[in-house]
Amino acid sequence: MAARLIAVLALFILPLAAPSIAQDGVVDCGNGFHCPKGNACLLEGFCAVVVDVVPGSVPSKTTPGFFCEPGFRESTIQPGKCIPGSYTECPNGFTCAPGYQCAPSGGCTGGPPPTGPMCGGGLRCAEGRICSSRNTCLNPEYFKDCGNGTICTKGAACELGGSGCVAVAPERTRQQPNSR
Repeated sequence: MAARLIAVLALFILPLAAPSIAQDGVVDCGNGFHCPKGNACLLEGFCAVVVDVVPGSVPSKTTPGFFCEPGFRESTIQPGKCIPGSYTECPNGFTCAPGYQCAPSGGCTGGPPPTGPMCGGGLRCAEGRICSSRNTCLNPEYFKDCGNGTICTKGAACELGGSGCVAVAPERTRQQPNSR
């Protein structure tokens, strides 16, 4: 009898104790704020509608339902992989930035002397590159640094909490405070 009473009370009390965020069908950002249903929580307090494909993406010619983001193209060597549009593909799967050539032993060779910033471990970046939060060189023409070790393509957004990159519509709204 006591177990039945506890079960009945749980049906009425638990919904009152649960935060309204779960009842409203919104996305809890985990920082005291939330976004509307169907949105992702982004860095800097913003929300954006999650999409399957970033606007302006190009459909694959070989892989149905696969798209490459703006500025990228599908690899001719590895179908279903996107590479920066101006990069050269190497037979071993590497891609080389403009001015560099595929090295026979793998990787890239040639190119202009590195004159960019020094990143971790004494690595000097090529001109126009920046140091990322991973202490690696980053091409800001194609990629952005979320500041937490996550690197996203320019078409994707940095998801709150270091959970990665997410494809979203370009419009942003502000996260709203949670209430109970």
